[in-house]
Amino acid sequence: MQKYNLTLSLLIFSLLPPSLLAGPVVLILSQDDLKDIPSSATTTDADPAESLPEWDEFGDSDSKPEHELEPGSWSPIFEPDAVNSSTSESKLDTEMEQYYSAVEKMLSAVSDGEVGVMEESVAEIEELASVKGNSHAQSVLGFLYGLGQIKERNKAKAFLYHNFAAKGGNLQSKLAIAYTYYRQHVSCFDIFFI
Repeated sequence: MQKYNLTLSLLIFSLLPPSLLAGPVVLILSQDDLKDIPSSATTTDADPAESLPEWDEFGDSDSKPEHELEPGSWSPIFEPDAVNSSTSESKLDTEMEQYYSAVEKMLSAVSDGEVGVMEESVAEIEELASVKGNSHAQSVLGFLYGLGQIKERNKAKAFLYHNFAAKGGNLQSKLAIAYTYYRQHVSCFDIFFI
């Protein structure tokens, strides 16, 4: 009987997830741990990559505004003064001007509650996406199909438009595709372990 109880106890113990058995972890940092490592190179002729601390692999990166990193960003619409002051008055091509005009019209139609104007702006975005192949407009269409705004909700079309836009270089669509794959992985993982 005692052997049976021991076997049953070991079986139950082996079925417990390891996270239930883990104890709390405490990390203690001193003031020395928080100090920056002083640069050992005192000459200005030294290669900056050689003088970097061991933990700083990338060094100081040139920080660029969002609209330069992602041309389809809506920053020029929401923050026109900040965008104009940070750029060297570079002129947008006509396709991007049409894109920003349609998105701006769409956003103002939403805030004013004008469904007709919203449908017109979505038609302009649709033309840019399908006829001209603008990846940023394709991303907006993926967003609209995914939410079911003005367009009937269609996850397949949303994924398709995001896929085209991601292949065209649109960052938001790349993130939407990554999130879609992540959710599929997580839901498969949950089903497997339930």
